[in-house]
Amino acid sequence: MTWSGDIHMQPGILMFSGDVGSAHTHAHAAVQIMIVDAGSVTVTDGTGHSAIVGAVIVPSGAVHSLSASESARGRAIYVDSTTGIGRRIRPPESDHGGVAEWSTRGQTAVAKTDRGVDSDLEYAARLMDSLSEGRQPSNTDTLHPALELALTLLPERISGPITLTDTAALVSMSPGRLGRIFNDQLRMSFSTYIRWLRLRRAMEVLSSGASLTTSAHEAGFTDSAHLNRICHSMFGLTPSDATGDLTWN
Repeated sequence: MTWSGDIHMQPGILMFSGDVGSAHTHAHAAVQIMIVDAGSVTVTDGTGHSAIVGAVIVPSGAVHSLSASESARGRAIYVDSTTGIGRRIRPPESDHGGVAEWSTRGQTAVAKTDRGVDSDLEYAARLMDSLSEGRQPSNTDTLHPALELALTLLPERISGPITLTDTAALVSMSPGRLGRIFNDQLRMSFSTYIRWLRLRRAMEVLSSGASLTTSAHEAGFTDSAHLNRICHSMFGLTPSDATGDLTWN
């Protein structure tokens, strides 16, 4: 079963709705909310535990795979961990937990959120509000000014080489300190964030009809093989599988 449906992209959020496919073992740099509307989807976590899920919240960086039935349909929302809502809806601790915990959290959020007649994007917004409801503020809710500046500057430089040392110089901070702030506040390494940023950019270029090679170069990957490896590691799919049967809105 391949992924086929609609993709909506807006700053910090990528949302899919349609036929759900399978995905090899991967870990993305975003919080994933998946809701299964029809058929069945089995999620397997990094420890090998599996569960058929109706809804699931997968933390950023958590290793997992998906196995979908032929009739599976649903929605998958990827929320960038650099956004305020992404930091609020992730688990309060850095521990990734496992599929049982992810499923319980997903089912609870869906049960608290009335589907109504809203659009998928409006429903997704209310679902994210439900997930962040009652969460106590933490020291990661307000980003360090140097990190905020880095997150503003990096997308503008994504087509070329990017290093932690050069980025640290741009924000007047030592590389070691900036690297620790990425890990502490975003719960991902600087290099993981750059790979995620490049992958999002490549998908945007691919969606416009560009070739795999052009998309890879536009996003700063060495070549199409490099893009292919990163797409596999972060989505469990090839770039063609991730974009081929999708309508981008």
